[in-house]
Order: sequence, then C-alpha cells, then structure tokens
Amino acid sequence: MQSGFSLRRTQAVLVLTVSFASALVSLAQTRNKPAPPSGVEEVCSISFDQDSVRPARVENSALPCLKEAVKRLKERADRKLVLVGVKDPAKDHELADNGSMREEEDTTGLDVRLEDLSAYRAVNTKWYLVQYLNADPTRVLPTTDESYFAQTVTFYLVPASADFNHNFLGTTKTNEHPCTIKPCYPPDEETLTAQRRSHIAENAAGGPLPETRADQLELAAEQRRRAGSAKAAAKDAHNEPPLTPLPPRPTPEHPATASIIP
Repeated sequence: MQSGFSLRRTQAVLVLTVSFASALVSLAQTRNKPAPPSGVEEVCSISFDQDSVRPARVENSALPCLKEAVKRLKERADRKLVLVGVKDPAKDHELADNGSMREEEDTTGLDVRLEDLSAYRAVNTKWYLVQYLNADPTRVLPTTDESYFAQTVTFYLVPASADFNHNFLGTTKTNEHPCTIKPCYPPDEETLTAQRRSHIAENAAGGPLPETRADQLELAAEQRRRAGSAKAAAKDAHNEPPLTPLPPRPTPEHPATASIIP
C-alpha cells in the first residue's frame, strides 16, 4: 500500500515539474523575437532604453540603423519597410503622472502610457525616417508586436504589396495621424500623432554625436513639466473634501429615521 502511494506521489511530482518547465519555456518564448517568415528580410533594430522620461523618443544611437534601413528601402523599389515596435513591462515603467485619468488615446504625443509605448516607438521612428532621411511615407508601415518583450523597433523589408491589413509579419497595425498608408483606417478609429524630435547630428564618419544643448534643455523642460503635474495632482488629492459617512445600518431595535436615497 505504501509503495503504491509513493509511486503516485512521485508521478504527481513529475507532472508538476514538467508543467512548470513547460511554463518556463513558454515564458522564454514570449521574450524571444520570432524569426521573420519566408520572403521577409530583417534589416536592423534600434533601442529605447536610455531615456526613461521620454521612453518612445528615437535615441541618437539609432542613427546607423535608421540610415541603413532607408538606404535598403530606396535600393529596393519592390519592397516596403515594416517597423515593429515592442515594449518590455519589466523595464518600461508607467510614469506616475501619465494618463491615470485619461480614457482615450493621446493624440498629442506628449502623454505615453505603457499600453501605448510600442505604437509610439514605431510611429516616432517612421516620423524620423520621413522627416530627416526622406523616406517615402507610403512605403513605411508602423506596427507593434505583443508576442515578445523588448525596448526596440525592428525594421523589416517586405513585398511591396504589403498594407496595414497584410504586412507579411502578422503584427498589429498602428493608426498614425495623418494616415499615409492606403487603405486608411476608418475615421472613428483612434490614432496616434508622432512625438517630434531634433535632427541627430553626425560626426565626420557619419556616426551620431551626443545630445546637443538644445536636446538637454528639452529634457529638463519635460522633467519640470512632469514634476509640476505630479505636484498639482498631489495638491488636488489633498484638497478633496472628505467623504460623508453613511448613517449606521438600521436594526429592529433602532430603525432608520431617514432615507439615504436622494
């Protein structure tokens, strides 16, 4: 009898161990970027891990990849460029004053919630490619992917027949404003407007230079704005009138003397 119980217990432990191992494998898979399908070429990736105040702003270190992606796109008239924005909930943290009371998508580009981050990274990247590197906006598709975690945008060359409804990668379209990819999204769908940034200065070798004084002042201004917003929110919370307590629950010995229903 005892040996049978031990056998069943051993089997149960094995089942739990295998299930736990499978869960770990599944979790690991969600953190790995999937391989591109046949006919799709991965170009390069850019990171968004240095600026916690503006976590969707294209960083100076992205310049070599941005230039390579546009170069490849201009060389291949039979291709479009799909941008896949990704976030990492373990590293990308919700800012205290970001959208806690907002119910709709932010269309200014100033308020980036964690749930918007992947899309803003893709839209901001496209804006830079078009604004400063003369990429054709009708050939660049900003999208997102929630199947893995990272702080990146990855560039893929896909067949020119791609559109927002079929981008060859199965990623989720991002409705940029204004719409440049046909067919456009329905007018009642939510849209995102890119966060603009200054041109990334280059050194003699074509590499990125450090942030300029203007960039540093812009960051300082954003930090002051956020600090002011947080201070105002704390003040409002402090000044809220206290809630009026409900009257005691009536009992047979002490029945209600007034209705609490207005």
